[in-house]
Amino acid sequence: MAPWHRVPLAALGANGRAVVNIAGRKVAVFRVGESVYALDNACPHEGNPLIEGEIAGDTLTCAYHLWRFDLATGACLSGDQPARRYAADIDGDEIRIAVA
Repeated sequence: MAPWHRVPLAALGANGRAVVNIAGRKVAVFRVGESVYALDNACPHEGNPLIEGEIAGDTLTCAYHLWRFDLATGACLSGDQPARRYAADIDGDEIRIAVA
């Protein structure tokens, strides 16, 4: 298992999202209710920033070309390539993210 990287929960803005740099990667972190999700910030379609996307339930839609992704798995629901997803959870006042 990849080492856990810790990010303060307070790093998420009022909208429950942030981009963090971990091991040379830009990772988009989203809080939806009591869950957190971490994905590469680059859409697999053309590399646009996923942090700018819209969230509806457990689905993230890229703001640029409307590709849709399941936040929990990274599976592509509209398009043909999944988003790279990282294991993430809340541990007290921190978010733990596993990036290999």
